[in-house]
Amino acid sequence: MGRSAAYWATNLYLDARQEPRPSAPYRDLPPLAAQRFRQVRETLQKLPDVVEHVRFMGATWRWTWEYGLGTRRVCWVHLMKDGISATFTVSDNEERQALALAKLAAPIVSAIRYGQKTGPVRWCWIELTDRKVTEAFLGFARRKVGWLQLEAAAATPAARRKAAG
Repeated sequence: MGRSAAYWATNLYLDARQEPRPSAPYRDLPPLAAQRFRQVRETLQKLPDVVEHVRFMGATWRWTWEYGLGTRRVCWVHLMKDGISATFTVSDNEERQALALAKLAAPIVSAIRYGQKTGPVRWCWIELTDRKVTEAFLGFARRKVGWLQLEAAAATPAARRKAAG
């Protein structure tokens, strides 16, 4: 969201008919970007209940690595010729929680503040340009997974019965 068509045209995997292997960016990206992708991928895969899917997301995003928890999405990782970026969404409640954090990294704050509001969520984009930004993004992803797990636990029938009882 919010990137130019020229930016999205630099996706490493343009052909909708050729699904890339999940580990393909390790060899297809420049070395430093490949290292950042490996860090992002391995960290997200280790988060409890988070599942990775390589999906074709239409003519704009093309092939992307999607990370989800149940029916909710944690983020999408975009593999571009020169590097990687990520898109994540925040609900109104998640946005309030995030912006209330005392030490939320500036790149995350900026991504949230300038994200495009569509219905009940804000679509936030961040370029993972270096180790510091990547670690800030992964820290935020961990928090988001925690929020999603709490939300899912509150929505279970046992939790609703306990709250009502």
